[in-house]
Amino acid sequence: MAIHHPILIGTPRGLARSARPWLLQRSDDDFLPATLNDLRNAAGRERLRALRARALDSQGTLKLFQPIQRQFHLALLEAWCDTAGEPRLDPKRIQAAGMVLRRVGADGRAEGWMKSGGRIHGWLPLTRVGGTDADPLPGQRSTRGLTGVPDIDRQLASFTRTQPDSALEEATIPLYLAPPDVCTEAGQTLYYGLVPTVSSEISEADDELAAAPGTDFGPRSAAFRDHLVLALQGQAMGLPRTGQNITAAWLKDSEQAGADAALTRFVLLLRQLASEFDAFGSAGAPILQALSALELPLVLRSGETQPRRVRADQFLQQAQAVLLQQQTGSVEMPASWPAMDTTAAQRLLDAMHAAMQRRFAAVKGKRGRFDEPGARYQLRAFVRLAPEGACPARIVWGEASEPFVIAAWYEGAGAPPVQIALPDPSDKGLLDALKPSVAFVVPPSLQSLLSGSSKKLLDGEGASSKFGLTWICSFNIPIITICAFLVLNLFLGLFNIVFGWMFSMKICLPFPKIPPKS
Repeated sequence: MAIHHPILIGTPRGLARSARPWLLQRSDDDFLPATLNDLRNAAGRERLRALRARALDSQGTLKLFQPIQRQFHLALLEAWCDTAGEPRLDPKRIQAAGMVLRRVGADGRAEGWMKSGGRIHGWLPLTRVGGTDADPLPGQRSTRGLTGVPDIDRQLASFTRTQPDSALEEATIPLYLAPPDVCTEAGQTLYYGLVPTVSSEISEADDELAAAPGTDFGPRSAAFRDHLVLALQGQAMGLPRTGQNITAAWLKDSEQAGADAALTRFVLLLRQLASEFDAFGSAGAPILQALSALELPLVLRSGETQPRRVRADQFLQQAQAVLLQQQTGSVEMPASWPAMDTTAAQRLLDAMHAAMQRRFAAVKGKRGRFDEPGARYQLRAFVRLAPEGACPARIVWGEASEPFVIAAWYEGAGAPPVQIALPDPSDKGLLDALKPSVAFVVPPSLQSLLSGSSKKLLDGEGASSKFGLTWICSFNIPIITICAFLVLNLFLGLFNIVFGWMFSMKICLPFPKIPPKS
């Protein structure tokens, strides 16, 4: 059987000798023409060596940046024949060229960003499509193992289509052939491609409530149990102001300095049930069912010998309506919160953990392609050779790049800061020049709230009315920017007292005032 002669792809040989892609980091806006021009000769290639991506994170892993940081990454590759003299590969023999960007999984195995049938499945192990050397396209993978006998091949193709992962397609990054004059002058078949470090793609798979590796956050784990108030752990807990009727004012009392610890703990109990577990919502029935087995004793009244009791689930529902939702009502604070037996406590923990998983799925939503903090990735290039005579089409892979991480959007990348020129408030003609450039449509309820007493508004006693007129308030954006700048400096001074941020966040350098040109 005829076969292709060996083909190699890797770093352009004028830059280095490697089967990996050469990764550049550039901050100039017109970096693509400059890169292609530098590939023409030795002097240009020397400049490209100096522009190689070299930033490292705290673990010594290569770090790439995002476009918002005004940094761009380009992969350079060459294809040549692994024969005597190592001649350049004729571009006409290449049917397609591209790269795959793969994530290094927790077990060290590569994962690909997979799609099929118009749906995005997210990161999946490459073992599901045949391994790291499998063709990214399902149509190309289906030709593997064909015998050349039509009847047998039809049966093999029919069997392949029934497999659940047969339609998975790994996302690819296009590689572009350098212009003919660049390849001719360099004497090489050169390819380039932009390395994506951001993506708007969202996996359709639900994100899971998973703890960091080596950490147990299951329903029976200490980490999950210890973050709960004592009552939700199944233990006995003291209650505040026993025998009194709960009022909406208790919420404000719990937020005051020196508030009763028992009152603060009780409010936290209600908030954990409401916010973390949605126990009082439509999906909170399992938690309330687990709490219904617990009865809370009420304070003995005059003449009583046996304490009255109230079910814990009913009491908590009434208490949160008054305390958290600030509704009118009357509910008596029980005398104590007794401990639950082991079985009932475990049932409650299981119900809360299941509710937290549902809550997490609703709040976290779907995961994006590069959303995992600290994830490591690798690039790997390929060329698909066109069939020649009796030689079938085949794919040739280069080696994977060294692992890299993607810097968070807020990290600095060494680029100069963007300058925003503020207007000079001392300019007497400033007010005439600053015309309103943005308008807010203010509903009656908000306008009435803002029109009231500023002191009452700051004290949380402001009142609003839904009756009245809608207002259109116009402002000038530069004035808003000056206000934001002043507020920023005030808060930086406060944060500096606590965190010591000032010297790293604010750098002011003097320069002479530039006089206007005559």
